[in-house]
Amino acid sequence: MKKVENNRYKQTIYWPYWLSLLVLLFDLSIVLAVWASLGETAALTAFALTIALSIFFFQFTALKIMIQGDELFVGRARIERKYLGEISVLDKKEMLFLRGPGINPSSYMALRFWVKGGVKIELNDSRDPTPYWLVSVKDPANFVTLIEN
Repeated sequence: MKKVENNRYKQTIYWPYWLSLLVLLFDLSIVLAVWASLGETAALTAFALTIALSIFFFQFTALKIMIQGDELFVGRARIERKYLGEISVLDKKEMLFLRGPGINPSSYMALRFWVKGGVKIELNDSRDPTPYWLVSVKDPANFVTLIEN
């Protein structure tokens, strides 16, 4: 979901539906195994625990991207926009290269494997050893336009 209001941009990238369904099926397989071996009470407890943990991880693993005023927030990282350099829109092939053979271990990566495109944000801060941020974004071109304005 994206929101643009008064120089603010917010996008949260959650699991896709197919991954949520896969997690739910794993939860149900655990509950079935517990039910077969320990009975109904244990199965109900296992059901409650697995669903609660899945909901927790669904929220915890969400990638939150926000532009607020003159700051950019990506996940738990934050930087002022004055320290941002060149921002490149990356397609699937470029993202695969930069998170694979072309990886720079000192870069900041906020990636979600189910999002194919993204952006590479160069940093211009001499105090920061991080050369760039590699960020999964659902609409990279729109993101670059918003961050540059």
